[in-house]
Amino acid sequence: MLQLTRRAVLGAIAAAAAAACAPRPSAAFTLDEVIRRHVEARGGAAALDRVQACLIDVEIAEGGQTLLGRYAADASGLVRIDIHVADALVYSEGVDREGVWLWSRRDPAPSPSAATGAANALLNGAEGHLFGLHRYRERGHRVRLMPAVRIEGVDHEVVEIAFTTGHVSYLYIDHAAWLIARRRDERAYHPDASEERQRIETIFSDYRDVDGALYAFRNVDRDLDTGSQLSTNQVRRRVTNPDFPEGMFARTYQPPARWE
Repeated sequence: MLQLTRRAVLGAIAAAAAAACAPRPSAAFTLDEVIRRHVEARGGAAALDRVQACLIDVEIAEGGQTLLGRYAADASGLVRIDIHVADALVYSEGVDREGVWLWSRRDPAPSPSAATGAANALLNGAEGHLFGLHRYRERGHRVRLMPAVRIEGVDHEVVEIAFTTGHVSYLYIDHAAWLIARRRDERAYHPDASEERQRIETIFSDYRDVDGALYAFRNVDRDLDTGSQLSTNQVRRRVTNPDFPEGMFARTYQPPARWE
């Protein structure tokens, strides 16, 4: 009788996972061709280049609770995130003219953030929200085409992004829609709480048109090593080039208790 040990079972699972994500021969796409197809699929360079700022309201399911987040960024490098639970503002963070900051609302005032991961997340995240992939190289990021892979029966071109911050992410652009279906990187998930790094995959879906350009309205984060789901984020509203309130990106700005 065949005896299955725990090691054998784990080995079989790992082998199956490796086979599912095994490198596939690329259809001779160059990096420029991959970027061109992707940018066209999102609505074209002109539509993407019109974006100079964005405001995003998102519902976050994490750790058994539902949070409401408001994200704002502009092309000058300013970023702000405010997190509410019900009508209570519980946390804010961002990048203002003085640098990266955070403010747990249990504290009387905001403080500078010393976490490298926090700066990376805020600055690199803004790049993804405000600039198309065709702009990355001119903005100083290193972009490389990696071997294509097949995941769950779909071929993906893999683009490595080495950001100017030093962080590296891998974008998985599927051949079906030429949109970013996944992103994988190694990073601290909540860097201001812990700098311990995890291998994280973000799965993007529910792409919608906003002012002529496509954006993912849903993403799910999971730990690649354990398979556990970390959070689900559903965009409620995305506004292109909004009129921000005066001083909104300053760390001392007090957002309204209720959102529209």
